[in-house]
Amino acid sequence: MLSLGKIDHIHVRVTDLAKAQNWYQRVLNLAPDTRYKHMQSGPHGVVMLMNSNGSVRLAISQEDKPVCEPGSVAFLVNGQDFLEWIDQLAGERVIDRAGQTVARDSVVDHQFFCSISFVDPFGNPFEIVSYDHTWLAGKLKLGNKPA
Repeated sequence: MLSLGKIDHIHVRVTDLAKAQNWYQRVLNLAPDTRYKHMQSGPHGVVMLMNSNGSVRLAISQEDKPVCEPGSVAFLVNGQDFLEWIDQLAGERVIDRAGQTVARDSVVDHQFFCSISFVDPFGNPFEIVSYDHTWLAGKLKLGNKPA
């Protein structure tokens, strides 16, 4: 039986490429991968953004109208990083799908993992997930709020 190895990259469509690059670099610490520079030219050019170790890559392309697909891209982190990501997103005044600024009280307790959801400036949905539930429940005093 064939098995997929891992996600190589996720395509994200935006209406302002420069604004998107700035946001993704400032908020998610994703920078352009220069190996893909040749793909930036053309009517549907793509800027490949990645994290410092290359394990996360987003292919950002500019479209006249935003094309937000249902669902979200979920990134996995450990418990300590989860808390730091919440604070990073809150400090950048990143919002969730309801238009509320992300904060520690935005965490959703899924009983065995925790998540925080947010959108980029173009409405593309993202989520950060941690399976360090017991540790996070103590730090965040979740009390098993339902998902």
